[in-house]
Parts: sequence; structure tokens; C-alpha cells
Amino acid sequence: MFFDQTDDPKRYAGHPTSVSRKNLTLGQYRTIEEFRDACRPLGVHASGRFLHLELDIVNRCNIQCVMCYHSLEATRVPIVYMDPEVFASAAAHILPYASHLSLSLGNEPLMSPHFEAMLKLAAPYQVPHVNFFTNGLLLNDQKVAAMIACGVTQICVSIDGAKRETYNAIRRGGEFDDVIKNVENLIAQRNRANARTPKVRFDVVLMRRNIRELPDIVRLAARMGVEQLSFRHMVSFDGLDMGHESLVHAKSVSNYWLGSALELAASLGLEVQTHPELFDENTANASASRTAAEALPTPYCPFPFFHLSIGPGGHVLPCPHSHGQGPYGQVSANSPLDQIWLNAQFTELRNRILRSDPPDMCRRCPYLADHFPNHDALFATRKH
Repeated sequence: MFFDQTDDPKRYAGHPTSVSRKNLTLGQYRTIEEFRDACRPLGVHASGRFLHLELDIVNRCNIQCVMCYHSLEATRVPIVYMDPEVFASAAAHILPYASHLSLSLGNEPLMSPHFEAMLKLAAPYQVPHVNFFTNGLLLNDQKVAAMIACGVTQICVSIDGAKRETYNAIRRGGEFDDVIKNVENLIAQRNRANARTPKVRFDVVLMRRNIRELPDIVRLAARMGVEQLSFRHMVSFDGLDMGHESLVHAKSVSNYWLGSALELAASLGLEVQTHPELFDENTANASASRTAAEALPTPYCPFPFFHLSIGPGGHVLPCPHSHGQGPYGQVSANSPLDQIWLNAQFTELRNRILRSDPPDMCRRCPYLADHFPNHDALFATRKH
């Protein structure tokens, strides 16, 4: 399979058909089926369910993390909730083809008064994997009961420290003890219902100030009954003055503590679903003469081929990592999601990826930075 919804590019880099991909050009297609069939030379899964729909159902968060764009004055705009009708329209066009549904893209979904309604609208489509990302502060018994009843398979809880003082300093406005209590209650409620899901994952943003606590976060997860982990490098945004926290400036430290955490997780039987590759400390910066994307496998990115990203106003984004880029369309009665995703802008983006001609947004990509960390340019500060 060429595109893997665990977001692991190693599943497609070096695929046997990679030699022919540079000469492949995608045209305009009217239907999801036509697009899927045209992508078969790339190794896109031939089954009906190959898409990942990820959307924000609200444009806000209830805390302001030191590394997050929600801390910027410019993002303090009137609150917007995705209309359930917009969600229902997107669901009707995409969920029959979806293997994954994520009810969050970069904001806090539990702030939406429509959260439970969205779960109920999605449930009849029986999407195999349904998850969302949350800081966990708004988890309560009613929401957890709805998640269990509607088939949510995974809850990804952001936790960037094993110590209260570390977590509270990073996740400003949050409270470590409340998150721990809420996750413990979630697991207990799930177990009382004799339900196997939702599984709980701890998501950790890696930076210089918390990297030494990584093994302790693994131990904390094991003690609490959290089954999965995900580690990602911090994305540096303009205006936050957080570039110095990037581990691209502390490669040996990053390698030691990340390596220790991965070994510990394996010994404790915890699944690490995503994590950055270790830095090569003995190799000169490979991006000195070429952009990182130009030096990577062809095609260097899978997202525009299987992933649909939507903001709370129905705006369709080029990809989930396209910070600072304008939308490629807006979902409406006259502009359904599938037709936007198959439009000329998306087609041009896909063809640029196929010919290794990266647009600017790809040159500072956090997804690529995690998996190809020896290109320092990928860690550059991004606009939002």
C-alpha cells in the first residue's frame, strides 16, 4: 500500500513502482472512483475505503500553549462552530470512501456544542477508525458515553510533561492534575462498559524543555492504562519566539532521550504509533545544496492523495500541515467536498508532488521534518 493512514512515509518510500512515478501525471476527475482508479499505479489501496477526513468543528482552544498559534493575538477571532449541516454534507460525499475520520485538526473539538451531534451523524457510516485530538480538560461522563456509543476508536490526549510544573508551564491555562483525573475516569468508564474502544493515546510535542521527561511520560502512560503513544517535533510559528526550543538545535540530546523512551515503551508493551526519526549527528546538513523535498523520495508526500482537511467554516485546506496557506474551496450546497478535492488546485498540487517540484508550504513541513530530520530547512519557522 502506497499511502498509509498511520502517516508513516516509510510505508511508501522505495515502493517498487517508484521508478515510474516521475512520469505519471494526474488529470481532472469527476468522481472519487475515477481518482482512485487513476492512482492505482501509485499503489493507492483498491478498496472502497481509502480516504481520511480530518476537520475542525470549532476554531478555538480553551488553553494557550506556548508553542501554539492560539497564543498569537492574530488568532483571537470570533468563535466559529462548524454547522452540523456542513458536516452532514461532507460526510455524505466522503465517509462512504473513508477509512479514517478525525474530528479535530488543530483546535479543541470538545468546545463545540455540536460534538455529540457530529458523532451521531457519523455513526451510520461505520467508518473503521474514528478519533479526535484533545487536551482532555473538557472530558466528562456524558461525552465519554457518547464516544463509546457512537464507535469512537481512539482519543489522542496532548500531554507535554510528566511533571505538573512542566505541563502547566507549556500548556498555559491547563492543569496537569485535571487531565490525569479525566483520562483515568475515561479509561474506568470504558472498562465498566466492557468496551474495547476508544483506546487512549498520549501525544507529546517534543522540545528542549521537556525532552528529558519523555521516559517518565512513557511510565505514566503505562501506569494509567494508556495503550498508545505519539511523539512529534515542535512546529515553530512566527511571533511566538519558540525557535530556540526546537530539537534541531539539540540533536544528540534529542536522540538520547527519544531513543530511551522508545526502548522503554517497547519493554512495557506500549504502541508508539508515530515518532520522529533520529537525527544523523555525523552527516552535514543535506539541504545545503537542494531543498529538502527535492532530495526526498518521489513522490515525497502522500497527504493530498488521500487526506481531506476542513476548517470549521467549511474551508478546504491543501493538507493538514499547510499552515498559513489559503483554502482551496469552501463546502456549500453548490460546492460539495468531493468536487473541491478534485479541483484544478488540488490536481496541480498533486502533480507538483509527483514531479518533485515542491510549493513553498512543503519546504517547511513538520510532517517531513519528523521523518527526514537531517534537512534543517524543514524546521524553519512557519507563518500561520
